[in-house]
Amino acid sequence: MRRAIVMLAIALACKGKHDGAAGSGSATTDPHARPIDASIVVPVDWKACDAALRKAATEPLDVRPALVIDGCKVCGDWAPLLRWATPQAEKGPTRFQIEDAMARCGYCSPNAKQRFLGTLDNARGTNTRTPWRFLGEMCKAEVSAVPDNRFTTAPFYALDRIARAASAHGGETANLLSAIELPLPAVTITGVGMVLPDLDGGVQPTAGPLSITLIGDALHVAKLPRAHLGAGGVAVDLGNYPGDEVKLADLGGALTKLANGDKTATITLVIAHATPAEKLVPIIAAASTVAPIYLAANAAGAPEGWDLPGTIPVALEAGGKDTIAIKPEMTVQNLATELAKRAKAGQKKASLAAKK
Repeated sequence: MRRAIVMLAIALACKGKHDGAAGSGSATTDPHARPIDASIVVPVDWKACDAALRKAATEPLDVRPALVIDGCKVCGDWAPLLRWATPQAEKGPTRFQIEDAMARCGYCSPNAKQRFLGTLDNARGTNTRTPWRFLGEMCKAEVSAVPDNRFTTAPFYALDRIARAASAHGGETANLLSAIELPLPAVTITGVGMVLPDLDGGVQPTAGPLSITLIGDALHVAKLPRAHLGAGGVAVDLGNYPGDEVKLADLGGALTKLANGDKTATITLVIAHATPAEKLVPIIAAASTVAPIYLAANAAGAPEGWDLPGTIPVALEAGGKDTIAIKPEMTVQNLATELAKRAKAGQKKASLAAKK
């Protein structure tokens, strides 16, 4: 009975007043859709979920979302949704598998369902998130797409449903859930973030909380976005990311103000992988006196469909002993690869110097 109550709570949270039974075969003009019986209650292994939540509370920040999603299958297997963008021809899920997975956790209205399914096929195999963007625009708070929908993706949807189900389940599960802080992708209001360096190992699964983001030639300072889970879904703390534009001369002061006396704070450099590495030299000279500063790279433990920033564990500084000569043709990806080698060798710090 309690399982039924929990699953009903998920359905009601997303359907609101509009949809009597999410995915229960309500009329749609989508020619690819099929009637789905979503009335069967999905049995939830709450012991496994509790264990995942307990572990997530103590693990490095950027592996926590995957732990929560993997351990709390409140709508059954999440794989069809997490892998939605991979075409079936490339061993991705079938359309019907995606429909079934969505039906078990639901939409906020028949129109949202129609828009999601109607845009699904054209979006698969691309780097767009069109179905999820429409879901966020149409459902808003019912899928935690507040204050905006920049994070609305398959992993975010899974976390929203887990939050609502675990809170409805109550007891220790709800308490464990509320204690976890989660990272969110470093994206702008459009849902687009920097294409960070990719590395084969050597990336720490924790970044921030302070960040410097280089967008074009403009510097932005903010805290990286974070989230907590609860009865209302995913509560987002944007941290004002990516932040207001800051002149280089004011960078140190802006970071000092943002750190607010926190001596444990670190700074993450969020910079696109193809950016000339020489652009980092004056930034590090201005910022490294405030707090340790690290270059961001893609965190390996992020759930499929998300790019979370991790950091290469070599603190960057100006005027240090272990200098890396930055040539004009060197990119941020090249620098990241070099830093990863040094990290593997046990080096903790490195200084950058432009070489003409």
